[in-house]
Amino acid sequence: MKWLKSIWTILGSIVAGVLLGLYRPELALKLVPYGELYLSFLKMCVIPIMVTAIVSSVGRLFMSSGPNNILIRMILISTASMLIVSALGLITGLLANPGTDIPPSSKAVLGTVLLDTESASATAPESVNTGSSLMEFVFKLIPENIFIALGQGNNLQILFFSVVTGIALGTISARGGDQFLSMTDLLFKVFQRVISWSMYLLPFGLLCIMAGQVASTGMGLMLAMFKFIGLIHAMSVILMIVSGCVIAFKLKISFIQSLSGLKDSLIIAFGTQYSIATMPSVLDALRERFKLDADSVNLVVPLSVVVCRYSMVMIYSLGLVFIAQLYGVQLGWQDLLVILIGAVLASVAGAGVPGIVSISMIGMIATPLHLPHSAGVILLMAIIPVINPIITTANIHLNSAAAVLIIDKSREEDKSVEQRRIGERSEGGIAFGSSSATG
Repeated sequence: MKWLKSIWTILGSIVAGVLLGLYRPELALKLVPYGELYLSFLKMCVIPIMVTAIVSSVGRLFMSSGPNNILIRMILISTASMLIVSALGLITGLLANPGTDIPPSSKAVLGTVLLDTESASATAPESVNTGSSLMEFVFKLIPENIFIALGQGNNLQILFFSVVTGIALGTISARGGDQFLSMTDLLFKVFQRVISWSMYLLPFGLLCIMAGQVASTGMGLMLAMFKFIGLIHAMSVILMIVSGCVIAFKLKISFIQSLSGLKDSLIIAFGTQYSIATMPSVLDALRERFKLDADSVNLVVPLSVVVCRYSMVMIYSLGLVFIAQLYGVQLGWQDLLVILIGAVLASVAGAGVPGIVSISMIGMIATPLHLPHSAGVILLMAIIPVINPIITTANIHLNSAAAVLIIDKSREEDKSVEQRRIGERSEGGIAFGSSSATG
């Protein structure tokens, strides 16, 4: 049964899903419910993992020296990383001009898409209250009922509840807190085991998901938006190369080793197109393969994956340049600054919101720029199935690289490295002494 977890089996299932979606779209659409069923199973297991990981890590951090340093580093590194991604989107859009020189045939296809989805335009952009989006972000942090939030999979509210519970746990007596932490650790391991079982069904789940995604997107739209889609893929690949180099440099390993350590997480991200589903795999990779401090990993990774959505920063920054060029609007340096910062703020404000719905939050930035964004939002929503695999993969890789920068190696690993160095020095000293004696 190990062949089901082989990287070649998983990649083969993704390719088979793409081919099935292209050449047998009717059959591919019939497989969609089975892909959604597998994704629902992953979500069922991932939420308990997220809750137990955050509660135990926050509790332990508050029981010890406190989380001040790691949280400050997380805020600084994550903010800087998202600003860099936003800047890359702006530069790519200004240099490549995805919204200009569109062939007449492609314009006709885009016009057809806009007409076919006219009803969506009444619900997507206008439903966003751009004047209070940031305040809404604050208000929607606190769940009225945590069980409803758990049932609906509201990741942002679950995250807030877990952090508060962890803080409270860290402030009670160590004896009582340790008992609760032991229980959360046990639950964490239980759901990790369930996730490991589900990986045997990953090839079948990925085939169904990919087939449905490809079949639901027409070739005409992909060709019409080919330049924009190509730029998103190019940006994602560049960011993943940079992330791999950052991980390799910080951990003093090779670039290939940095990719190999995260290969399972990246494949799951590409196939499921759901960042939260990769969390158990990312936690395992950072703790077991990269030997980072376990408690810090359990705190940083869930927070980062939910809040730091590099994928949406990419879409917002490049998408706004695309919309401006599509309507022939010239962007000044002040407009570019608004996009640079606004893309980061909008991505954070939309944390916990599904990717397709998050696209409509582009209006939060487009409105002060006086850009007619309704049509652009519809076009971006239409190509989400095409770009979602690569941007989700890049998002997970960037979050992993940020975690490596934020978190130190575990103390046990540092001790073993130091012991190896001492051993090498002592062996060198003995060899030197023996060679001197013979001389």
